[in-house]
Amino acid sequence: MSPIRFFLGRPEAFDRMVVEDVAKAAFDLAQRRIGALLIFKRQDMLEDYLKGGIPLDGRVSHEVLSSIFFPQSPTHDGAVVIQGGRIVSVGCYLPLSENPALPQKYGTRHRAGIGITERYDAIAIVVSEERGEVSLAVRGRIELVGNAEELKSRLESMIATPQQKTKGSWQDAFTTNLIPKSISFILVCVLWVFIGGQPRAEIWMTVPLEYRNMPANMEIVGDLINRVEVGIRGPRTLISSISPDQLKAHVDLSQSTSGVNHVRLTPDNVRAPLGTEITKVVPSSVRLRLEDIKSRSVPVKAHLVGKLLRPLRLKGVVVEPPEVVLQGPAGSLKKVREVFTEPVDLGEVKENLQISVALEINPPQLRLAPDQPSQVTVSIRVEKGG
Repeated sequence: MSPIRFFLGRPEAFDRMVVEDVAKAAFDLAQRRIGALLIFKRQDMLEDYLKGGIPLDGRVSHEVLSSIFFPQSPTHDGAVVIQGGRIVSVGCYLPLSENPALPQKYGTRHRAGIGITERYDAIAIVVSEERGEVSLAVRGRIELVGNAEELKSRLESMIATPQQKTKGSWQDAFTTNLIPKSISFILVCVLWVFIGGQPRAEIWMTVPLEYRNMPANMEIVGDLINRVEVGIRGPRTLISSISPDQLKAHVDLSQSTSGVNHVRLTPDNVRAPLGTEITKVVPSSVRLRLEDIKSRSVPVKAHLVGKLLRPLRLKGVVVEPPEVVLQGPAGSLKKVREVFTEPVDLGEVKENLQISVALEINPPQLRLAPDQPSQVTVSIRVEKGG
């Protein structure tokens, strides 16, 4: 906690952009019927109940959360744990609620989200892939959230302000814990004089560029600039201690339209540590192309490799289901005529065979639409040749 915030009796400010990203990601996943479970860790330690998690320590962003819960991701079925604005672990498995009064429609995700909040002060966001709904679980109770703005508001009220904090007057802020606050105030003044009297310096850093507020039912296609050069100026001692992780650059796509967009980059697009200023961003603009997300049914074909052993002869091949629905940018989807399965080696076939085979979907911008099977059944019929 910073001395100023301690003196004023305020908690550390929670990153509002993180809350905004989480809220938008949750409803984007719900719209695409992709299940998800996100846990905000607060004061209580959760480690004893987190199983199978993978440590990450990464920044929260809409894109990262979407990739974690993508159906083909190995961490899709587990929970993401967020603390202090960072993803601390992914793929975690949580204790399920044993409350017999819970509706039968609640599956494992909902019971896990409720279960962890029954035991600890954590907050759980549950995205239902079956119903496309977003729910918020707190203290063992769960309820639906109507939209991203409502979720953001409720998260901010619970996370930005600790439970212990009660609204008081300015007089209370100055009179409670007076001695430690006075010491903090003196230290702040000394630090301010020390920093303010230092010579100023400027350095350049390469920082990641995040794309925010993607318009609904659109996606970015083509190559992207994902890093920018940033000039940052401030007191020499402060500047020398800054790392790239403390800078965040982002592009707001809320006003973008389908087609080619040119978006300006200014110092306002970069968030820098207190006491510093952004002098320049290179490049000064980014060019990107947005396309509408479309869905289309395409036939599935078995990818047969190798040869049947003699005297066998191929009599027929049937794929079930014969078609699947793909989803993705309109331009990429238009080029796809069919989808193939993973290779099936005919050299291993000794008799009539029925196997489940995964699909190979290309280009990578495309994906299976919600509720579509990731595997198909391939039936191979053979006969003995004459």
